[in-house]
Amino acid sequence: MRKYSKFLALALCTTIVLLFTGCGNKADTSSKENDSSTSEDKTKKEEEEIDENVDYSDYIKLGDYSSIELNKSDIDSKTELLITSNIKKTDDFKKVKKGTVKEGDMLNIYYVGKIDGKEFEGGSCKKKDSPDGYNLEIGSGGFIDGFEDGLIGKKIGEKCDLNIKFPDSYPNNPDLEGKPVVFTVTINYRAEWPELSDKFVEDNFKDFYKGYKNTAEDYTKYIRDSVVMDMAWENVYTASKINDYPEDLLKQVKKQYRTPVEYYLKQQGVELEGYLAMQSMTAEDFDKQVETSAKSDLGKRMVFNTIAHKENIVIGEDEFKEVLDMYLKEYSVESQDELDKLFEEYYGSKSENIINNEVLYKKVNEFLATKVKEK
Repeated sequence: MRKYSKFLALALCTTIVLLFTGCGNKADTSSKENDSSTSEDKTKKEEEEIDENVDYSDYIKLGDYSSIELNKSDIDSKTELLITSNIKKTDDFKKVKKGTVKEGDMLNIYYVGKIDGKEFEGGSCKKKDSPDGYNLEIGSGGFIDGFEDGLIGKKIGEKCDLNIKFPDSYPNNPDLEGKPVVFTVTINYRAEWPELSDKFVEDNFKDFYKGYKNTAEDYTKYIRDSVVMDMAWENVYTASKINDYPEDLLKQVKKQYRTPVEYYLKQQGVELEGYLAMQSMTAEDFDKQVETSAKSDLGKRMVFNTIAHKENIVIGEDEFKEVLDMYLKEYSVESQDELDKLFEEYYGSKSENIINNEVLYKKVNEFLATKVKEK
């Protein structure tokens, strides 16, 4: 029986990470806008004016980034873990049907859960319903306590019974709280991936990023470069202090967190109030989580915008257009206006804001990576 976060709807909206809305160092796209005075254009103009009038340095104390020291061993370790994780996301593996289960194994299983000898709704994954089975990484914490640990040491290719119980607090289904349950698990196979090689890169990661060759060496370099950028950014962000948040901008970002949640629930035919009740959450709990997430994202946006302004890092029209074209293709629309309508509905933000900040965030990270000294 899988376990989910109370904040399921937000977790499902992973694209929210792009919503560092608005920025002062944006590309000149004024030629794309007309002079109409519709309420939509007025709202957009108001949002842009808020962005342009904010001096982020009034709200933060920027961490020193003149020289960023990182441990080489930490970089290498994270690089190896990320490569392994990416390899495991491919279908280029062998199905091993012998041996015993170990921590970290990726298993394919079927399972049937019974309480008092009777199956219960949502407690099974059977071959007739899910021919491909369920993929579970042992140690991921994706199932209730006792399920994954109980599989360690069991023989692959055989069935076993797990006698465990539901947690005393189980918001996904309070009726199951604290109840003993028996899961009969069929361990179909363990997935085994090969080592990274030129052929593996060519078959699975071809043309993974511009400027890098389709070789194991270049793929490793690309991942390592990405790790260095992430670590450099985290180093500076952690060293920076957020003293306060621009009220109007925080309001915008909170809206952008609520919008995809409400949109997702609407598609499921569920009202927000009903969803919160099912998750044993109050409206106040929800608002607090939205505010916490919004402040986290806005704080990051304030830091990288301040660095961009200080270092005169700007976005070129070609850089903007490259990402815009990517989104037009991804969302199967022909124009930026169509994309704006989708983004407003999905994320509560214009595409220009999202694209500008996505590009600027990347450029700032690339700049910070040049300041890194490996120990």
